[in-house]
Amino acid sequence: MHHDVCLNIHYSAPREIWDMIGEVYRSMEYWCDNENAWKGEGIDLCASVEPGGLQISGEMPDEIWDKWFSTLKDNLSHKLGYGIGEPEDGFMFKYWAPFKKKYSDIKTIDSKQIVFNDYSTFFWDHFTERERDITGDPPYFLFRSPLIELFIYFDSNGSVSKDKLHQDFNDLQFKLNDLGITTSDLT
Repeated sequence: MHHDVCLNIHYSAPREIWDMIGEVYRSMEYWCDNENAWKGEGIDLCASVEPGGLQISGEMPDEIWDKWFSTLKDNLSHKLGYGIGEPEDGFMFKYWAPFKKKYSDIKTIDSKQIVFNDYSTFFWDHFTERERDITGDPPYFLFRSPLIELFIYFDSNGSVSKDKLHQDFNDLQFKLNDLGITTSDLT
């Protein structure tokens, strides 16, 4: 039977994460080192890194697949320290590098999400910590959880006056408060 699944492992993961994933691959039944794939009677699976996640595709009989795939997800979850599964089943990606966005690039904000001019979208319910610091260099709002971090900064170069910077900072804080999104003040 043909299988084609994506797991919530983002292509931007650092080298040490890919090394850990390789360890899990090698620990799995049917792994064939010289082909970097899983091979066997009726088995021809490979993994690739795609924009939609870590893709596992190929042939494996269903009676083997169910247990094998469950074991792969469990082993990856244990090794990487977060739940590994298919994004369509609600498993969120972990992003190892923070997203850094300028305040001036915000396109829209509502009670569910913030969208930037490049259409990158972040959902408020994905964040467990929310903080702000107007005295930071640059001033910022930081939203994070164990899986994702969003750093919104205010351009403090010479072309922006301190008054404008403070006004923009306060505007964002008031917008967020009006939407019921509170942030801790680190000032």
